[in-house]
Amino acid sequence: MHFLLTEGMGWIEVVTGSMFSGKSEELIRRLRRARYGNQKVVAFKHSSDKRYDDTKVASHSQLTIEGVPAVSVEEMERLFFERYSDAEIIGIDEVQFFGEPVVEFCEKLANMGKRVIVAGLDQDFRGEPFKPMDALMAKAEYVDKFNAVCAVCGNPASRSQRLVNGEPAYYDDPIVLVGASEAYEPRCRKCHIVRDRSANEGKLYFIVGTNTEIGKTYATLNLMREEMKSGKKVGALKPVETGRETFPENLEGSDSYAYAKLLNKEIEDVNIFFYTKPMSPHVASELDGEKVCLKTIKDRIDAGLQENDVLFVEGAGGLLVPLKDNYTFLDLLVDYRKKSEVILVSANTLGTINHTLLTIDVLKRNDIMIKGLVFNNKDNVQDEKLLRNNIETISKIGKVDVIADYGYGE
Repeated sequence: MHFLLTEGMGWIEVVTGSMFSGKSEELIRRLRRARYGNQKVVAFKHSSDKRYDDTKVASHSQLTIEGVPAVSVEEMERLFFERYSDAEIIGIDEVQFFGEPVVEFCEKLANMGKRVIVAGLDQDFRGEPFKPMDALMAKAEYVDKFNAVCAVCGNPASRSQRLVNGEPAYYDDPIVLVGASEAYEPRCRKCHIVRDRSANEGKLYFIVGTNTEIGKTYATLNLMREEMKSGKKVGALKPVETGRETFPENLEGSDSYAYAKLLNKEIEDVNIFFYTKPMSPHVASELDGEKVCLKTIKDRIDAGLQENDVLFVEGAGGLLVPLKDNYTFLDLLVDYRKKSEVILVSANTLGTINHTLLTIDVLKRNDIMIKGLVFNNKDNVQDEKLLRNNIETISKIGKVDVIADYGYGE
């Protein structure tokens, strides 16, 4: 940043961005540098900001500078003119807490020939402009916007994700919550989630396997039973299944049959397209002369979310299996990335480390949130060291939690 210095001229600098983007750290750095140049500096902060210190301006990285707490712009202005009017540079941290009046105060200081540096959030937890930062940016001579790193996917984060009891906040949540555990983390625009209470939707879990025939249905049935034990209304969809000719007329033994039986429903309630040949859906559908209708699948998913507390949607085969033309199961996940999480089912056997880590990598590169891993020892492997090492290695390298290890299952 290059300043055009003119005697008696003041200006406003704005340092903004999401939480954890280094705003306070940059403010402190500029104020410290000015002090090294023998300039008189004062740093104000809102009295309610006591995260790291009651009086000091502090960053998340524990960088600090002496501060002056004030509960309002009126108090800050009084303190300035009573004690710090000789300051050449005035810093204000978390400026959004002071509300609209702080804009006029900053302009007054700049018009007095002062250098004013403010730091604060440019967006609230909804992703909307955080007053009065938008007005300050319009009035300022210099504006620097900082990005954090998305806690989900690692991309540049411009939003502050509000989590209440571990879940994304609702749009109409109050600013102050009573009796709830509240936290924030930086997220990019793709991973930032604000829930709509009027939507009244349940949780959506997509079941992804590292391959076909590795026990996705077995694992999902176990997960469903666990949710049902807690009194939740649980639904399941197997939108596309192939190999109808390999099952008896009532389709006993198929994935769709298993879900329908557990939920005491008809197969048509859990399955949409069931093709004859045991092939990839895009091929089997061509042979049957009935292509997959993506709108129908999405309509059924949306309806299932309205009807259930939890909805499990199992894919056909692996992540990149085409459902229709070039549209894969991954594309469906991308379309629902803000409303869903993935549960990845892995066969605990030799070779699973590579298959599972590759799948995790593809999911993360597409900004898909992963709820966790489920292991299924479908091949009944007896080598305990191999089984244990697979789980530990995948969890450590993939940085994904293990939800369950169901051992030997069909």
